[in-house]
Amino acid sequence: MMKVTYHIFPAEDESLEEKVESICLEQSVELPRRVLPGRIAREVVGEPLDAEALEEEGHRVTIGWNPELTRGDLSQFLNTLYGNISLQAGIRVAAVDWNSLPDGLFGGPAFGIGVLRESWDLDGRPLCATSLKPAGSTAEELGELCRAFAAGGMDIMKDDHGVSDQAWAPFGERVRRCVEGVRHAEQETGHRARYFAHITARADRCVERYRRAAELGADGALVCPHIAGMETMHQLARMDLSLPIIAHPAFSGGLTTHPHQGLTPDLLYGQLWRALGADLVVYPNTGGRFSFSLAECESINKAARRGDLPFPSAFPMPGGGMRLENIPRWMETYGPDTVFLLGTSLYEHPGGVREAARELAAMLKGSE
Repeated sequence: MMKVTYHIFPAEDESLEEKVESICLEQSVELPRRVLPGRIAREVVGEPLDAEALEEEGHRVTIGWNPELTRGDLSQFLNTLYGNISLQAGIRVAAVDWNSLPDGLFGGPAFGIGVLRESWDLDGRPLCATSLKPAGSTAEELGELCRAFAAGGMDIMKDDHGVSDQAWAPFGERVRRCVEGVRHAEQETGHRARYFAHITARADRCVERYRRAAELGADGALVCPHIAGMETMHQLARMDLSLPIIAHPAFSGGLTTHPHQGLTPDLLYGQLWRALGADLVVYPNTGGRFSFSLAECESINKAARRGDLPFPSAFPMPGGGMRLENIPRWMETYGPDTVFLLGTSLYEHPGGVREAARELAAMLKGSE
């Protein structure tokens, strides 16, 4: 039996029992119980397993689902998890018992924290990352920017998610120049940085760009799973030429920002994306231009690194307004298995982006 836990907030005119019953029916047979044959009512309809009151309001309810509803199909699992009820008020998906799911339903990251640290020859310190931007820059300009960040000691440079295949910087030319920038910086300084190419597009083109990025020497790929498709990201992580994947939260905010709707941030960003193949998960840090609390950010970090899930852990990658001067605080708060994603404060640095990267890298290495 597949077990999923929901936070449920009944309306004033409905009871908890009525709300739970409606979920069990809606997500399985989509018919009233009174018209169901007995066998289907017994075997197919979701089954409430336990319920308890939440501390503030609402209830935590675990529902068991017949695994045959998915038939080993990942998309159908997502449909069962939160399909029609995503259109109803007062239901938030809070947890999945990953060990209760059919074997092989989710593959998880192809790499994860441990393999990336080993393959990149990185010790236990935190890592730093930045975005190559703005859109409108030429491929040559982005390549030079990549080189400057890498020469300063940046660990990861990723394309901004707004940089795609525009005429200013066509995909192939941009990737080639950014890879050259990384290699030139390594020849100059001895530091080996990693470049992640943004590949989000329709499913077939996303796979094509993933292959092309690998051919051109990129170290990884950036994907927006809620634009390209969650199962598309899972497919990429299963390919033989696997590049590590950074998952970006664009288009996902409506799923996580309402306290009574969607999915909890730790479930979506820290667990589901990890199950779908993300090796690094970008999320909006507290105190920036987005709305997550410190407790929510810490819960994402914990979920991404949890050791009791049946697939490798992923690097949490807080971003969205992180500033250079605050990194010592965040290192202490979030710990070493974190990739700190900075943007504006590096571009604003009076000494330029290379000096900004040098200062950031020195902070992280000083934590060893």
